[in-house]
Amino acid sequence: MDTPEDAAHPAGTGNTPVGITVALLAVLAVVLGVGLVGRTVEPARVAGTARVNPSAPAGPHGSAPPRTAAPLGDNPLLAAGLAASPVTCALPPFGRSDDRLTAYYQAVVRCLNDAWAPVLRAADIPFRAPNLRITADLPASACGGAPDAEAVAYYCGRDETIYMSTRRGLANGGGQAPTHLATLSHEYGHHVQLLSGMLTTASQRIVGTGERSATGLELTRRIELQANCFAGVFLSAAGGHGSISRSLAQQADRDFHDAVAEPAGDNTHGSPKHQGEWADRGFVSGRPADCNTWAAAPDAVS
Repeated sequence: MDTPEDAAHPAGTGNTPVGITVALLAVLAVVLGVGLVGRTVEPARVAGTARVNPSAPAGPHGSAPPRTAAPLGDNPLLAAGLAASPVTCALPPFGRSDDRLTAYYQAVVRCLNDAWAPVLRAADIPFRAPNLRITADLPASACGGAPDAEAVAYYCGRDETIYMSTRRGLANGGGQAPTHLATLSHEYGHHVQLLSGMLTTASQRIVGTGERSATGLELTRRIELQANCFAGVFLSAAGGHGSISRSLAQQADRDFHDAVAEPAGDNTHGSPKHQGEWADRGFVSGRPADCNTWAAAPDAVS
């Protein structure tokens, strides 16, 4: 596992330990897919994680813009009055070819931008759309080397890019649209955490306490479970409008329930039960305030 913000949280890691290294200026959040295909007989679909590296070199486009720490439990994004408004997505038909998957991912991210930009601005948080890089396999990034073979996607905070692998996404149990929709929504949730400053603050605390310590692992779970909940907020706003039917949104939300349990000493994503519960919270309410994992009791993020 990498250091907090320097590490990448691999998807497919649906339950793979991932580091989170904090950086006052740079955040490497590598979040890999969300929602693993659970059931012991199937491969993990997707999971997510995040990393931040304070000393990592700048990416090919120069130095990363400053990222600052911000409150966690009382973060402006978690204010009681904020809610995601209904958003209409225009998605092309889902397909398994690289071209079809690329078009699908691009359209989903555009809709995620439309859903989250107003929420962040209402919280007085400047909005920046993430970059999206789609390749057959996962490349290295400003956050470091590519995740292990089980990861299907990840988010790098250093270059604010969501990396999606078409080959891994299909091979690791992700042959249906709901899984890919859940994965992208989760990875985007880490971008929202980065913009709000919560990812940087949490990463700094993980660095201070030790990422493999009990406290460090619990903080990592709070990050990952919040990203699940943020995915649910988006699915709630998009479900029943345009190309995302209510049924498709519900199936994507259910994907978070199909998680693979991680060993107790490597539990970075939370139990399958809690992964599903936090996604449901966002999906049912559509409010970021219900994604306040920082204020939750330890047994709610175990």
